[in-house]
Amino acid sequence: MANLVMDVSGYQPDTISFFQAAKNAGVKAVIVKLTQGSADGDAFVNPKAQAQINNARSVGLLVHGYHYARFNGAQDARNEAKWFVDHAKQFGLGPDSVMALDIEDRANAKYATNDANAFLQAVKDAGYPKVDIYSMASWFWQGRLNAAQLIAKNKWVANYGVSQPGVDNVGTWQFSSDYNIAGNGVDMSYDFSGFYTNANPESKTVVNTPTPKPVVAPKTWTDNLGDKWTAEDGKFIVGPNYTLHLRWGARPNASTIGVLTAGSVVKYDAWSRGKEFVYVRQPRANGQYGYVAVRDSKTGEAFGKFE
Repeated sequence: MANLVMDVSGYQPDTISFFQAAKNAGVKAVIVKLTQGSADGDAFVNPKAQAQINNARSVGLLVHGYHYARFNGAQDARNEAKWFVDHAKQFGLGPDSVMALDIEDRANAKYATNDANAFLQAVKDAGYPKVDIYSMASWFWQGRLNAAQLIAKNKWVANYGVSQPGVDNVGTWQFSSDYNIAGNGVDMSYDFSGFYTNANPESKTVVNTPTPKPVVAPKTWTDNLGDKWTAEDGKFIVGPNYTLHLRWGARPNASTIGVLTAGSVVKYDAWSRGKEFVYVRQPRANGQYGYVAVRDSKTGEAFGKFE
């Protein structure tokens, strides 16, 4: 059986107990979302990244990083690569860690191989020789990514509800987006090649790691519909080309409060990951709440940006 590798973002916990549970479940390595976009774009940094890196390491897991791409064009890709590696160094990821590019957004070029390679080469040039690329199997089927031309040869491919990745010569297969770790639904992959899970132990070496701040577990609860919620104060901005519905419940068929067009801002106090969508909860008058779907649970595609 191939080794298990888990990937996490700000939607997953950052506690030692969570990562210990993952290790107890057979997970060998974790890939942490570090960044999204660039300094002059989304300029997003996962606020949990440092704690997730530190606490995953503390229980003996190998740790790697990934970047969610929003680029379109080679120079834009290189700008995002700089944003990524600058933060990877701040978080203490050394050159033995794998640096993965997550490319699946509608903002990316339809045929994105050249842009992806510009990003990957910039990461390698910045001192990170081990690079990988993540996307949905359909992007390879449609030729949006040309595996033969990509600098990254391992290939980390997502394909759910099937018995195999569906793409030839895949090194790592993300087979689930809702694998249960301590009551949390997480993305889980089989690492056939060992690219992530058989890494040199020196990958744990900390490079310029800031002193970790005390980790406080976020408040969680389960509502009367069985949805698990996590408290988080944040702001979501509806992205270009999206029109979203603010609803009275966290369900696609719940009645609509209003329609949110591009640029609309939703201040939220909690989030929940359902089978179809990730929802955020907006406090309203008289103790009531509105709900809006902000991300596709299966593909991870966000319908805007978070602040």
